[in-house]
Amino acid sequence: MANFKTLVVIGLVMLSQSVCSQIFSKENKPMKQFSLLVRVPETYTSEQAKAVYPEWEALLENWKNSGVYVISFAFPGESYTITGAKKEVKEETVLSNNLKVVSNLVVQVENREQALELSKSIPILVYGGSVEVREIPNPIVLCP
Repeated sequence: MANFKTLVVIGLVMLSQSVCSQIFSKENKPMKQFSLLVRVPETYTSEQAKAVYPEWEALLENWKNSGVYVISFAFPGESYTITGAKKEVKEETVLSNNLKVVSNLVVQVENREQALELSKSIPILVYGGSVEVREIPNPIVLCP
């Protein structure tokens, strides 16, 4: 029984170290997470997406190497909305100022200003895109 308890304690310590390493910087400063909601113009083409792809890959690799990257999600396909009391489903893209959401990136940095600076390096901005930056109140914890 003592061996089992020891294994449980060791497992909990390892888990807590993993969790803490994801929400604290190397200097043990608390990190904040931010969602970067990326939008492109409705007129953004697949040719433009292919042209900018190497820049995206380089940017994400840089963010991973520097420890700010948490996770990202691309939304390349069709989208659906559910609305109203009747829960009507429509295949449609929701536009805001003629921009559509194409991805969401999560980064972890010390403050909003750093998140805003990172956002300025997102390659689709030159095509008329935008990045909405929002702090995530409860950090996302990914276990290896």
